[in-house]
Amino acid sequence: MPVSPMFETLLNAFQNSPLSLWGPFFVLLLCGLGLPIPEDIVLIAAGVLGESEGRSWIEVSALMYAGVLGGDCITFFAGRHVGGWVLTSRWFQRIVSPGKQARVADFFDRYGAMGLFIGRFLPGLRAPIYFSAGSMKVPFWKMLFFDGLAALISVPVFVWLGHWLWANFQDDLEQFNRTLSKSQGYALWAGLAIIAITLAVFVVWLRRRKAVKVEEPAAVKG
Repeated sequence: MPVSPMFETLLNAFQNSPLSLWGPFFVLLLCGLGLPIPEDIVLIAAGVLGESEGRSWIEVSALMYAGVLGGDCITFFAGRHVGGWVLTSRWFQRIVSPGKQARVADFFDRYGAMGLFIGRFLPGLRAPIYFSAGSMKVPFWKMLFFDGLAALISVPVFVWLGHWLWANFQDDLEQFNRTLSKSQGYALWAGLAIIAITLAVFVVWLRRRKAVKVEEPAAVKG
């Protein structure tokens, strides 16, 4: 997996810049609005910038976490206030085709509120999912909970990766690039494993909760 040119562009743009970590922060805001830049690349770059400035990866993760949620919240509230007419407008349908809108609607029918968690990991559908959630009057706390839980899994993993790589290989950029190419895939699989475990635990808890609700009326009748 070659190192993304976007990664190098972000570093060149914000390293030794007055924007510093605020650069990736604003990029993440725009990613939440649909900017087609892989979020993991931005987070790794933020980890590198944080390490080069002597900041802890936890501090950097907190700022990037705010940027990630901020972008999704803007998209959600845009859907809440203007989603009704925007979704049916011609210019929006050129950006998000009726076919993609139908996929989002089917996605919500299938997964319900849990789709807000899964949606964070679906490139190309994330912004339409949160915009649609706002237009469908999904409670804000529910969106914030599921989206925040998903971001809490992904954001620290990639920020830590960038922080660790720069701490160990900043003096050998060739080795840095090689290790980044390898470890990026491992970090992605680790994140997916955590997500799968979280989903499995949630599904088991949800099924047990439904079973209890079914048993309670039967106990009352008995």
